Order: sequence, then C-alpha cells, then structure tokens
Amino acid sequence: MKEAHQIKLTLLHIGIGFLIAFYPPLSKIYAHLIVLAGIYFVVKNKNKNNEILYVIAYIAGSEVFLRTTYGNPFHEFGKYSMLFFAFLGFVYNGFPKIKNPYWIYLIVLLPSVFLSFLFLDGDLKRKIFFEILGPICLGVLALYTYGRKISAREITIILNAIALPILASCAYLILRYSHNFYPICSNCSNFYFSGGYAPNQMATALGLGVFIYLLKILSESENGKMFYPNIIILGLLFHRALLTFSRGGIIAALIAVLILCVSLYISRKGCKLKIKIGLSLVIITAVFMFTDYQTETNLFKRYTNFNLFHTKNTHKPKGRYIQIKSDIKNFAENPLLGIGSGKGKEIRKIEYNINVSTHSEITRLMSEHGVLGLLALLILVYYPIRLYFNNLGNFYLLPFFIFWLFTINHSATRIIAPLFLYTLALMKIEFEMEENGMVKK
Repeated sequence: MKEAHQIKLTLLHIGIGFLIAFYPPLSKIYAHLIVLAGIYFVVKNKNKNNEILYVIAYIAGSEVFLRTTYGNPFHEFGKYSMLFFAFLGFVYNGFPKIKNPYWIYLIVLLPSVFLSFLFLDGDLKRKIFFEILGPICLGVLALYTYGRKISAREITIILNAIALPILASCAYLILRYSHNFYPICSNCSNFYFSGGYAPNQMATALGLGVFIYLLKILSESENGKMFYPNIIILGLLFHRALLTFSRGGIIAALIAVLILCVSLYISRKGCKLKIKIGLSLVIITAVFMFTDYQTETNLFKRYTNFNLFHTKNTHKPKGRYIQIKSDIKNFAENPLLGIGSGKGKEIRKIEYNINVSTHSEITRLMSEHGVLGLLALLILVYYPIRLYFNNLGNFYLLPFFIFWLFTINHSATRIIAPLFLYTLALMKIEFEMEENGMVKK
C-alpha cells in the first residue's frame, strides 16, 4: 500500500472515531456503509483478488467498535456479515472440495445442536446460536481459506483493513472517555474506559491493534513517512487497552507479539530487527509505567494479583473457576455427545446460581460436544501446525494461531477477529523477492 494512501486512510479513520464520538447515531450509518460498500467492492471485482477477505477483515476490526457505539442493527451483525461474504466467495470461486478437513470440523459440531432441541428450555434459537455461531463462522471461512494462495502484499492490506477501524475505536475512546473525568480507584475490569461496553472484548480488539501496528513497525522501513506515526499509534492503542483493566486481551496480544518477534528474527535473518524490537519493548514498557502512574499503581496491582480462581482475600470461587469446573463435570458425565449446545449456561444457573456462558471455548467444546468436540479441537490445532512445519518461512502463521488460541481461552468466540486471524493462518502466503532482507510490499 502506498504511503500517501495509507496516511489518508489513517486520518480518515481518526476522523470517523471523532465524528461518532460527537454524534453517536452516525455509527448506524457507518455499519450499513461497511456492508453495502463491501458488496459493491466484491461484486465489481468478482472476488478475483480475494476481496471478500478485505471486507471481512474490516468487519472484524469494526465489530467491537460498532457494538460499543450501538451501530449494529443486531448484536451478531459481524458474524452474520462474515458468513454472508464467505458464501459470496463460494459463489465466485466455487465450493470447497470434499477433502477439505474443515467439512469434518463442521459436521462434528452438528450432533450437539440436534441434542439441544431435546433438552434446552426457553428460547432455543437464541441459546443455540449464541454458542455455536462463532465456531460455525470459523469453519465456513476456514473452508474458503484452507490451502488458498495469497501474497504477502495482500496479507498486509488485510491487516491494515483490520487495524483501521480499531484505530477509529481508539480515537473514539480518547475523545469521549477521557481519563481526566474518571479516576481509577480499583483494580477490576473498567467499563468506563471500555466505552461502556465489555472490557474483555474491547481489550482484545485494542490488543489486536497493538499486534498489527507492531508488525508494521518491524516490517516497514525507518525512512517511511508512517514509521514514526505508527509508533505513536502503537503507544496510544496499548495505553487505551491497559485502561480497560482486562488482562486476557493484553496478555494474548503480548504473547503473540513475542512469537512474532521470534518468528521474524528466525525467518528474516538478514533483517536489522534488533533495534526495532528493542524500541518496541521500550515503548511498551514506558506506556505501561505511565499508565500505572496515571492509575495510582492500580494497574500494577491488577496484573500482579493474578488469582484466577478465587476472589481477593476470600476463599470464594470466582466465576471462571466455576465455569471450567462445570464444563469438565459435564464432559465427565456426558463424554460421548456432550450436553448439547447452549445447555452449559442452564446447568450453571441451576447448580451454581451463575447465569453466564463459559469464557473458554476449549472447555465448552468438551462440555457441550463431548468427544466430537475434542475431535473438532484437534482439527483446529493440527492443521495450522502442519502448515507451519511445511513452510517455516511464514512468520505470520504462528502469531495468528497463538492470538486465536489464547483469545478463545478467555473470550470464547464472542468476537470474530481472532477467528478471522485463525483462518488467515491456513493460507499459503507467497513472499516476494527481498531487498536488504525485507519483504517487498
């Protein structure tokens, strides 16, 4: 992407964030424009260059922003849009061959869905689709991306498409939810600095933005016009992510960043990455220390008081522990087909008086799908790893996979961005000729 074009898009999305902060109803227009412009873009080009991936990337990057600003016509607007464009891709490129392993993944999810109709109470459609829609989105798009060839330049464009609406979200938060008007006096997840929405999801989205902008810093030339602006954006995104006080999204992003640095260093031995990696670490450390000072050391307390299973100063189990315990118990008692999709929430309400869906997709698959869920999980883990060992030079694959894996452990499949990253890890990326050790974009 040309730097002049990238500068214009960056300024445009900062402007979008500011406009929606001043007049929130614009978010609804923004949501509809994304889909309408996406349809036009794909149909006009007949998906000759995987345009559906650009559109889905943008939808994935904007999903949490639209939820926060009430721009979505309905809650799962992002997931249904993702499915729509995936099927549009099948129309233009043909349906996947039967030997595609993700057919098996989708098939093994079905028995649990049928089982749900026998045992679920109340609104069956809502309860079933809340749990199963994310895994279905992942499977359908994986059918499209598995083994498909794509250039490194196209991956760069896709990552930009994810990052730009996340930048708009950050601009919105900075303007509308200022630190000056809300002092932090606790170390719990902070809804105010998450835009009044779920801190877990906002931290995941902003953490993904941190990952993408750090990738841009590491892969772009120091002489480029966007190099130093990207450093500033990285710092702002990390600062706002930390202010959510949600640890899962931050830790997933930082682990993916670490894997990215190692993968880049191994696959691009000629690159002068040491200075850039060191600079990035200094920025991340400095922003953390500054945010901790702003929050009167509550941020440090939040990350050092890492008690996952019991509340502070008590022996009362926390919600996450009860969710995992309940899922494992359900699997032990119903190992073959599980308890049925969506049934876990009902059981927790009866047995523990906790009305919440599990945050771990791994234990949910075991609980609600039984051994078939374990088979689905094995498919999800095996094929990216196999692809990686067949192409060790693909420095994108492991970070994408790791970000997805850690995210589904604390946020299940609540948002589509990690699912989309997983499907990108299934593609065969063709790197162009290199100059001075760097991949030409």
